[in-house]
Formats: sequence, C-alpha cells, structure tokens
Amino acid sequence: MKNISSILTGIAVCAVFFSFSCKKTSTNPINQPADDQKAVSVQEDMVITPFGARPKSQVHQIENGYALTYQGNRLVKVQSQTGKVAEDFGDQLQIQKNAEQSKKTTSLSTSAFPGLGSGWITYAQNNVPVAGITGFSTDWIVPSNPPANNGQLLYLFNGLQDGFSATSHILQPVLQYGNNGRFGGNYWVINNWYVSCQTCPVFYGTPITVTPGTGLTGNMSGTAATGGNYNYTSKFWEVDNPTAPGPHRIHYYPDNNSITVNNVPEMQYIFETMEAYNMQQSSNYPNGSCNMTGIQVLTGGGRRPTVVALNFIPYNVVTDVGQHTTVVSGQEVDLYFH
Repeated sequence: MKNISSILTGIAVCAVFFSFSCKKTSTNPINQPADDQKAVSVQEDMVITPFGARPKSQVHQIENGYALTYQGNRLVKVQSQTGKVAEDFGDQLQIQKNAEQSKKTTSLSTSAFPGLGSGWITYAQNNVPVAGITGFSTDWIVPSNPPANNGQLLYLFNGLQDGFSATSHILQPVLQYGNNGRFGGNYWVINNWYVSCQTCPVFYGTPITVTPGTGLTGNMSGTAATGGNYNYTSKFWEVDNPTAPGPHRIHYYPDNNSITVNNVPEMQYIFETMEAYNMQQSSNYPNGSCNMTGIQVLTGGGRRPTVVALNFIPYNVVTDVGQHTTVVSGQEVDLYFH
C-alpha cells in the first residue's frame, strides 16, 4: 500500500487516483511499496505485512471475540458481545495527517538485499469502483510448495480498498507462504488483514495452517453503517473437493480466523493479487499458477442481492521470472508465478 506518486516508476500509465476514464488506469494498489520501501528481509522487531515492513509495535492481532471499530476519530478494539473497549489505538486522523505530511518511511532499504522484485508483483483490478458492496468472494486452491526455500514470503489474496491515498485502507483474506516475522514458515497459512498507512497500526486475525490442494474461498461481507461508513468482515471458507466437477460444499473455518472492522470508510476498489518479498531465484515461487475463480461481487441485501458484472484489467508490475496475470473472464483471474 502506498501513495501512487511513489510507485511503478518508468511504467506508462494514464489517469490517476479515482479517475477511471482510460481503458487502463494507474489506480495503483495502496500497498505497493516504493523503491525505498521494498523490504526483502525480516529483521528483529520488524514484520513484513501485506503492507510492507512494519515495526512489531504497529502490528496487532485481533483475537476471537473482538472487533475493530471507529469511535469518532479513534480506532479501538472492542469485545464483540459487550462493546467494551479492550485497547485504544489512538486518534487515526492525527496519525494519517502526520503520514501525509512527513511521508515517513518505516520499511527497510533494499540496497543490501539482492534478489528479485518485491511488493505487488502482478494483479488484476476491476476497471471501475463499485458502490454499496455487500459481498466479495474468490475461490482458489492452495498451490504446491515452492521447490526452493530462501526465506521468501509470498502473499495471494483478493482485496478491497477504500481509495488510493497514502492513508487509504485495504481489507484482505490472505494466503501466505513463508515467515513474515510474526508467524508462518515453509508452509501455507491463511489469515485476514486490515492495513493502512506507513505509520498507521496494522491488524490481523488468527493464522491457520493449510496444505497444498486445499480449496479456499476468501470472502468479505459488508453492511452500511452511519455517516456513509461501512462494517466489514473478512474470513475464509474451505471448499470440499475443489477440483471435482459440479457444485461444491463449503464450510467456515473457525470464527477466530475472521477479522471485523466497523464504521470504516466504504470500500469500492476490487483486486486479485500476488505479492512477494525476498525472492532470490525463480524456484522460490511455486510452479504453475494460482487461478482465482468463482469471483463474485454483490450489492444490496436480502435474498436477491445484485450480482455485479466485473471487467478486470491486468497489471504486471514485476516480470523478472515471467510472472503475469491473465484475465480469463469477470469471474476468473489467473496469477502466474513464471
């Protein structure tokens, strides 16, 4: 995530921020690190989040039975059942003002860490914002493990953003391979994240280990809140026999896998993304591709919500080992590792 003015240097693009007047725009993801932010190694007291490297003091777990909510300008963790404040993360408006003014970088320099490209490697974005999203889901299958391990970190996710400024947020159900400095290793885990600006707190749920071949559905649901804001929950479902033909039965992972954020700005921007750090060689990626299928965005509520027709545009930011995105349809985006 980051300010559009500091990313994708040298790539020809048209339109900026919230304009979608061109067929292919430069509405860049807010968690694409700048050159001086592309941390590629975990150091002590740092966590490489789906936002880039952050001090551990800024990275917080939201445990089962708790939710994030805005009370005025303050972001707090509350008990879901009682609404009692368990932790106060401070005045976010002031934090965001400081971030906009200082453009402070808290990530690690990449100059000492040779390797392949980092950050948002390849992704697809819907060509227009979608207002009133009440559901966004994507199916995918956990890939095989990479042939080689060199401390790499790989993130695969569908995500919702509320904008493209340095202080915008993204909500994302994330499949992770590698250790980010807080959890993980040479295996796959799923978790849910809510992340924002360089100096803002970062939040995640409870990691759950999954194995290659597992069918996943990353799902985000939203309901209108006060003052034009929304309440969102991000969580994973497991899909039984994902490669079998016909309909599939799904079931929820434990509730502690989810993360809920309340009274936050509306999220209208839709992504399917591959993100990576500390890639040293081609074999640090899995073989083949991760196919993001069954993509569905809903607006409205009740028994008959509206299914939104999607038109994804691919962006290949890093192609050093052939990574690329293929848009098959409005319901499928294939993310290729090579």
